[in-house]
Amino acid sequence: MRESPNQRSSDRIDAADVLAAISEPGGKVVEVTTGPGGPEVRLGRRGAEGPHLRAPLRGLLTASAGRPWRITPAEPGTVHLRQESAAGQGGTGGQGRTDSQSGTDSQGRTDRTGEADSQGEAGGMGGTLVVTALAGALSAYLELAFSPDGLLTLTTTWRNDSDAEITDVAAGLLLPLPTDDAHVTMPGVLYNGNPSSDPNRKVPRVGFVGEEHRLPIPAVNAAWDDRYVSLFAHPEATRDRDGKVTYGSLGILPGLTVAAMTGVIMFDGEPDVCYVSKAEVADLPVGYRDLAPGASITTRHTLDWGPVEPRGFGFRQLVHTKLYQDEGARPLTRDEIIRLKTTAMDSRWNGDGYLAYEGTRHGRPRSYLYGWTGQCMKLARCDALLGGSERFQRARRAADFYVEGSTTPVRGLRHARYLVDDGTWAMFRRDDADFVSSRAHGETIADLAALTLQFRDAGLETPPEWQEAVEDAAALFWHSRLPEGVVPLGWTPTGAAVSSMVTAAGIACVQAMLGAYRLSGERVWLMRAEEVLSRYHRVHATTFERPFAHATLDASGEDKEAGMYYFLAAYELYELTGREMYAQWAEVAADWLLTFVYVWSPEFDTGSTFERRGFKAAGWPSVSVQNHHLDVFFPTSELRDFGLRTGRTHYAEQADRILHAMGQGICQEPGDWGFQTPGEQGEGFFQTNWQRKGEANTWNPSWVIALPLYHALRMRKVS
Repeated sequence: MRESPNQRSSDRIDAADVLAAISEPGGKVVEVTTGPGGPEVRLGRRGAEGPHLRAPLRGLLTASAGRPWRITPAEPGTVHLRQESAAGQGGTGGQGRTDSQSGTDSQGRTDRTGEADSQGEAGGMGGTLVVTALAGALSAYLELAFSPDGLLTLTTTWRNDSDAEITDVAAGLLLPLPTDDAHVTMPGVLYNGNPSSDPNRKVPRVGFVGEEHRLPIPAVNAAWDDRYVSLFAHPEATRDRDGKVTYGSLGILPGLTVAAMTGVIMFDGEPDVCYVSKAEVADLPVGYRDLAPGASITTRHTLDWGPVEPRGFGFRQLVHTKLYQDEGARPLTRDEIIRLKTTAMDSRWNGDGYLAYEGTRHGRPRSYLYGWTGQCMKLARCDALLGGSERFQRARRAADFYVEGSTTPVRGLRHARYLVDDGTWAMFRRDDADFVSSRAHGETIADLAALTLQFRDAGLETPPEWQEAVEDAAALFWHSRLPEGVVPLGWTPTGAAVSSMVTAAGIACVQAMLGAYRLSGERVWLMRAEEVLSRYHRVHATTFERPFAHATLDASGEDKEAGMYYFLAAYELYELTGREMYAQWAEVAADWLLTFVYVWSPEFDTGSTFERRGFKAAGWPSVSVQNHHLDVFFPTSELRDFGLRTGRTHYAEQADRILHAMGQGICQEPGDWGFQTPGEQGEGFFQTNWQRKGEANTWNPSWVIALPLYHALRMRKVS
């Protein structure tokens, strides 16, 4: 591993080596210093032994012309400190300014003119550092200045100083990390290198530069040793004559260099390759710019840095750095969402359960599905939350049908599908073989336990078989654990683990154990749930070396839903025990989940559905490092409850924003959004160059009804 910058003797610099510096009251310092290979920019904190990060001026800026784009370091020109007096604060004119300047030639030799003045400013004043550079016929002008909140703003302008047009320009900022062992987070896309993703599938890894509109928080965070650095973009849409929108791009280059480019992209280190669908890539030369003589490109970024412990928690800095003010859309009230989704749910009722799909659309057989995409038991819970004798009777019938019919020869193991027209029960399929998913099974059993409690709270009796089914499944989950103490990915029909791979898929089974505790009052179930969640905590959440993964059944890698069940289990343990440790676990998981939630709203191509309907991505969660689209699968109401119960009100505010954003795309009348039944909604909303940007699909498994309805009902009840 490369040494950290504060471990090297070369980091100790004399005041005479500082060419220019700025700082802010919170203690952050930016210095331009002499260095062994030429001038360097050093990020530090006042009083620290060494710099936080150092980057040579040669290579801080890059620009190329022609395809494919390449990393071509710009040659440094001058270092200039523009100090604003009180009369000139914030201005761009010359009035009230004090200038000091040090020039460098292309070999990095320093002209010490203005040395005394620049040293006078090195003690911690504000102002703007200006760095110039050249890349062929392009000149670069980089301004660095602290904002009032202590973040560093970087404004870069690239200008064509020649007499001829320069075509296919790719330019940007580079931040080489001083280590080859860092946690890197690109929200929704890359989590510590995506270590759990199937190596045989194409997913983003180091060597990925993606469009800003692919990132829920348009930023890259890197954490190593005891420190982090975050580079944020301030996306600005560029719309061509045909109305096509492009943005800048962000990523991490091979060798662990953070890159903020003017729009060009990269996949697996190959330029102009785009991740276009599930595990699929295609050539897509986007982001190139043509500059006429005298024309320029200007970009703005924000840089933040500081201590973090453990380093795997660096992603939390992205969530709590408030740079984006988009509140998202609120097309429907909560009661309107409930009314429409209830209509859709009622249309799915089929006598013994809720159809997983609308009729026979998409060529799927009529079926009831439990957990994952079907959510048959979650819909029963929605009926019970709505209340009334008819709805309780329907919920009772759905639970009875499942408990009576889904058994297998292995006690506690159950089928997850019922084929209505065949009258048969079936399992999921994996590698052309039957298997029971621990995620889907645990989720269904947890919902069965919660439904039983809903009946009890309403003063209604429940068959003893419901509680027995919960306890039998919870016993299976406990006794079939892997040597690492976690529940397997799933089971074969004989009850054997389907894989020895350690995953977060089975965390939903912890909630099932807690359901057994709530129903029976037997403390052994609480103790078992605590033990199993502690094992998951050690594997995934202590350092995030191996982030949550493998909960989605159609993907194979890091995904939002895997983190969901850890959050839900940790929060429920906090409710049951009052132990602050579990609240802290839940809080970290909530932050990880919020890296998947959009804090801004990209613009869309003219004529696209999203552009015509004013769709706003802010508040929508994306799915996984493999599936780069938006969907409604999120623990919205539990996030709100957690925020209110613990006094962490930020999470409650986020939950309200998320629920209302998800009101977009709901069919309000026949024909709306491609559906005939009010309340229907597509499973996928495509906000980036992943499948059909600016459009939504009409794939509508019943979880798209169940989740928004369930959360809206719970949030209405509490309010």
